[in-house]
Amino acid sequence: MMSNAPKPIETLITGDTVITMNKERTILSNAALAVEAGEILWIGDVNQAESLFTPAQRFDFKGKVIIPGLVNVHGHWAMTLVRGLVDDCALEQWLETIWRVEAALISPETVVVGSELAMIEMLRGGTTCAADMYWYYTEVTEASRRAGFRIVTGPSFAEIEGFEDYRNTNHSIAIEYLDHFADVPLVHPCIQAHSTYTTSPTTLELVKELVNQHGLLFVTHASESRGELELVQQKHGQRPIAVLDQFGLLGQHTLLAHCVHLTDEEISRLAETGTSVAHCPSSNLKLSSGIARVAEMLAQGVNVGIGTDGAASNNDLDLFHEAQLAALVQKGVTGDPKVLPAEKVFSMLTIDGAHAMGLSDKIGSLEVGKSADLAVIDFSSANLTPCYDYYSHLIYALSVGDVQDVMIAGQLLMHNREMLTLDEVAVRAEANRIAGEVLKL
Repeated sequence: MMSNAPKPIETLITGDTVITMNKERTILSNAALAVEAGEILWIGDVNQAESLFTPAQRFDFKGKVIIPGLVNVHGHWAMTLVRGLVDDCALEQWLETIWRVEAALISPETVVVGSELAMIEMLRGGTTCAADMYWYYTEVTEASRRAGFRIVTGPSFAEIEGFEDYRNTNHSIAIEYLDHFADVPLVHPCIQAHSTYTTSPTTLELVKELVNQHGLLFVTHASESRGELELVQQKHGQRPIAVLDQFGLLGQHTLLAHCVHLTDEEISRLAETGTSVAHCPSSNLKLSSGIARVAEMLAQGVNVGIGTDGAASNNDLDLFHEAQLAALVQKGVTGDPKVLPAEKVFSMLTIDGAHAMGLSDKIGSLEVGKSADLAVIDFSSANLTPCYDYYSHLIYALSVGDVQDVMIAGQLLMHNREMLTLDEVAVRAEANRIAGEVLKL
């Protein structure tokens, strides 16, 4: 005779509403998620869960809405340390100033502090996975592991004047990183090149070799500004997309940041190759780089996720604000209020972003077999009352203050808006100390 005794599990999570973002876009009421070893074992009605499981711990988010954790597909974490230092100028002037400050400022210690500050800010906004392109990626990876945050990062190749001491990424160093973090939980290694205007053909060949050898995600900036187009034309004799195509660096394992200045043919080529795009509207607007043709990309079938870029050019890491801006700007520039509807934009924040980073089998939706990466939203706040459509409120009305709890792989990292794995007071104090050093430069 089979036993009907409840099954012991690690964690049971309950809430008034669960927005799954599965293919059917199922929204469950009075729902529960059973979690074992950081993965969702079961999802369904809370009353059924009571008879099926005996949890070792339970999180009851009564009156709350549970959503998949947000995915930030492009950023430079440690640039929180230079937030507000250089504003109101074009990309080229901004880079010239920022690179000068960074060359004097960055060290493993300062980069870790800036990255911890970024993780705190992202967690407060419901982000559970984020890409980082910056120096000292090994130290940042270790910091993210300590915090329990999910990171996509890896060897970053760049040949930038003034950074000779930091231009030490080579084949052996890259292999050492990739081997060390190949199977580490919450760490998703990738290969990165800053851009085609800061990398030589020799470097791009090396990048291609590493990407093909390890089957990893490739990340780079592309077609961000008109100035970049001119620099790449001078350096390589082609536009950025053509250069990447020439080196075999377009495809389903490629994520291109920005893509503001694309021709019709280039959009079609991204669609043909399955290349994903990281859309960063705040940064593009603030640096007067332009407005990416996101509506056309989506119409052609290009997968687009949303990123904040670095805090120095945004100037925050609030993905909900970024999503709202993405939707509103595209409606304005196309003259079509139907482009980028709220549900699609929330998809860009979650499952589409996960797809862009090759992680849609692990995160981006709340489904059996996926990681328990989620955020809990208080929909009782004045700005979310009343609620007729969850997606509408998530994109057009929500404030980061409405995010109450955040979990990654079954572990709470923020509870009632308090950090559980990062010492926020200490991190902010150290960031302010470093800012004092910046002012002396």
